[in-house]
Amino acid sequence: MYRSILEINDQNLFIQDQDGDVHSQPGFALITERGIETGEEARSKAWHQPQDAYHDFWRQLNQTPLPKKYTWARHHADIAYAQLKQMLTLAKSPESLLIVVPGSFSNEQISLLLGLINALGVTVESVIDSALAACLEQKQTTVLVELQLHQSVVSLVEFRNGQQIVSAQDIISNVGILPIYNSVAHHISEVLIENYRYDPLHTSEGEQAIYDQLPEWLMRLRWEDSVSITLPTPQGDLNFKLQKSEIDQVLSQRLKQFKAAIGNHTEANLKFSHGSILIPTLIKKYTKDEVLSVSQTIKNCSTLQHELKGSDLYRITRLTNKSSPKVRQETQTSVSHLLYDGCAYPLSKPIGITKAGHNLRITNSNTSDVDFLVTLKDQKLYVQKNTETMNLKIPDQCEPGEFIILDDKMLLMIGVIDV
Repeated sequence: MYRSILEINDQNLFIQDQDGDVHSQPGFALITERGIETGEEARSKAWHQPQDAYHDFWRQLNQTPLPKKYTWARHHADIAYAQLKQMLTLAKSPESLLIVVPGSFSNEQISLLLGLINALGVTVESVIDSALAACLEQKQTTVLVELQLHQSVVSLVEFRNGQQIVSAQDIISNVGILPIYNSVAHHISEVLIENYRYDPLHTSEGEQAIYDQLPEWLMRLRWEDSVSITLPTPQGDLNFKLQKSEIDQVLSQRLKQFKAAIGNHTEANLKFSHGSILIPTLIKKYTKDEVLSVSQTIKNCSTLQHELKGSDLYRITRLTNKSSPKVRQETQTSVSHLLYDGCAYPLSKPIGITKAGHNLRITNSNTSDVDFLVTLKDQKLYVQKNTETMNLKIPDQCEPGEFIILDDKMLLMIGVIDV
C-alpha cells in the first residue's frame, strides 16, 4: 500500500509522495465561478480579490456557514476539503496517510479532518502531534516554536525515561506570519506616506505587491541591518529602506505574549520549526537558537510509519526513544463521532438520520422528524426510533473502525482523544 505523510500547518502544508519528494501549499484559497483554487495560486490573488479569498479555514476548521453563499463551498470544511484534494493529487494519490497536526487543533477539528480524508477515499493510519514529530531527534527538554498563518504554538517536549513527551502547549493568538506581515506592511505604508504621500495599501494592486515581496525583504534582514527597496507604483519607482531596528520596535508589542510563553521554560533548549525562522531573524535575542530543517518532521515520521500504524486514531503526544519506537497506548480509544460524506457528527448527543433522495440527512439538533434516532451510551449504540424505511445494521461491538449501514450507505465510527 502506498503511504504518504501529510503535515498540517496553514503557513505551509507539506506532503511527501512515494518517491520521497515533498510538496507544499500555503493555506490560502480563492473561490471562483469555476471552483476553489488553493495554495500559491490563491495567495497570489488574495489581496486582488479579498472578498472571495480565505486563509483562516484551517484555524477555524468547522462547519459554520460562510458569510457568503457559494456554489462550491458551504463552510470552512469544504474549503479545507478542496485543499486536501489538491495536496493528495500532488502526492500522486496515496492510499493511506500519516497525519501530523499542530497542538492548536481540537479533538473536534481532528474528527472533522479525519472525515474529510475519509471522504477522499484515503485511510488514515495515525495522527501525531507536530511538536512531538519535530523533536524526536532531541535528547533534552526542548521548547519548540511553531508559527502558523494566524497564531503560534509553543510546546514543551520533555525527554525522560526513554520517552519524548509533549507535556505543555501554549497557543499564542495574533502571533502568526500574517499578523507579522500586517504590522510590517502598515509600517511600510507609514514610511511611504511620510516620504512620498503615497499609500501602497490603498489599492488592491499595491497591497498584493507589498505582500508578495515581504517574505524576501524580511528574510534579508537575517543578514543585513537594513534592506534597500524599490517599489514600482503609479507615481514611478519609490525608494526606501527597511530598517531591522525599526521592525523590531514595530513588532515588540505583538511579541510580548510570545516571549512570555518561552520565558516560562528557561531551563529548556529553544528550537524553532522551519516555518518559524522569521522570529530568530527579526529578534536578536533568539538569533543563535537552532532552526530545524524544513524536512525534519517528515524525516522523523518516515522512520516511524510502520510503528505508528494502528486502528486507534488519537493524537499521539508521547513516544518511546527513536531507537525503539513504540507508541504508548495506555488509553483505549472510544467511539466519539460518526463520519458520513466528509462530515463528522458527535455522538455526545442523539443523532437523527433521514433518507433524502439517494443520500442521508444527519442532524444533532432537530431530531423530532427523522427516520432513525441513534444514541450512544456506555459505548453502546441504541436505536430510539426506526421508521423501517431502510435496512439498518448496527455492529455488535461499538469500536472505532466499525460501520452503521443503512441500505448501501455506511457511517464510520471513530474516536479521537489526547494522550
